[in-house]
Amino acid sequence: MSSGKRRHKHEEHDEHVNHERWLVSYADMLTVLMALFIVLFALSQVDQLKFAQFKAGLTEGFSTTNVAITGEEGINDAQNGQDPMSLEMFDVGDPLQPKSVERMIEEARLVEEKELAAGDLEAARAEVENYREIIKRIDAALAADGNQDQVTYRITADGLIVGLVADKVFFANASADVERTGLEVLDAIGPILAGLPNDIAVQGHTNSLPLKSTSRFRDNWDLSSGRANSVVTRFIGVHQLAERRLSSTGFGQTRPLYPDGDPAALAGNRRVDLVVASPSSDAVRALLPEVAASLPTDGPAELHTPADAEAKQAAEAEATTGDAAPDLVLDLAPEFAEPVVAGATHTSTTAHSTPDTHSTETATGGH
Repeated sequence: MSSGKRRHKHEEHDEHVNHERWLVSYADMLTVLMALFIVLFALSQVDQLKFAQFKAGLTEGFSTTNVAITGEEGINDAQNGQDPMSLEMFDVGDPLQPKSVERMIEEARLVEEKELAAGDLEAARAEVENYREIIKRIDAALAADGNQDQVTYRITADGLIVGLVADKVFFANASADVERTGLEVLDAIGPILAGLPNDIAVQGHTNSLPLKSTSRFRDNWDLSSGRANSVVTRFIGVHQLAERRLSSTGFGQTRPLYPDGDPAALAGNRRVDLVVASPSSDAVRALLPEVAASLPTDGPAELHTPADAEAKQAAEAEATTGDAAPDLVLDLAPEFAEPVVAGATHTSTTAHSTPDTHSTETATGGH
């Protein structure tokens, strides 16, 4: 009887055993871990603006000078409500003479500009030296036929300009057909230009006197364009210069080398220019005239400037009769107009001439 009671109590005890008690501890552990990860995640989130400021400060600082970061000050500033990521936390520049970030950036910009300017100057000097070598080659080729005095040389922001004074050597009066001596000059220059990588711009120019009404050209826009086209045609047909490298433009009287009152204007402004175009940047091209003027000149660069060519022509004119001088200066153009590409149609609206000169041209019939 007692044995049965003990058995009954034992059975009741077995029925109340909880085999899932471990789940409580496991759940507590998961809760703690979840809280830990939430805290870590929250600490890892950085304000994007603050991070961008921090990154910009490091980039600008280390690109110019050392940056000293004082951690203790950053902690105190954060506790005082200041932004520990702000640029004011960085001590930039000379430790004995702190500089603002703006001043540091400005100094870095100035240093960069000086370096770029030095590089541009070296590039300009190298380009000018290259042009001087081209001048020597052209002059040597012209000297073979005794034509070295028929051209002028200038170095401008556009590049090297080989000037062909459009007197009877190159073109007859009011004509776009190249004369025999002019062909010799073009044939001496053509192979040299063909071997260059530069583009070549052929530009026709005239003086400010009007053409006679009997001329086959309507005005000097037409005449200057026709002469430029004749030169281009020679270079393409005889010397196989690539058409994509060439351009032909007539400027009439709008780009004179000499003002109308200058005695050299009538002959000096009547010309065809061969422009060996500069391939450099605008900054380098702007330095070319100054660099060319600063370098010592020797050989053809010194001997054949437009002023020298005009002096030679003036001396020849004084040695001839009075009718010979006007024959050299009979290209005429309207007073003010825009440059046009060869072949374009333009109508002359105004003309500039002096009464004495115009009457002399008409009397001699030299257009």
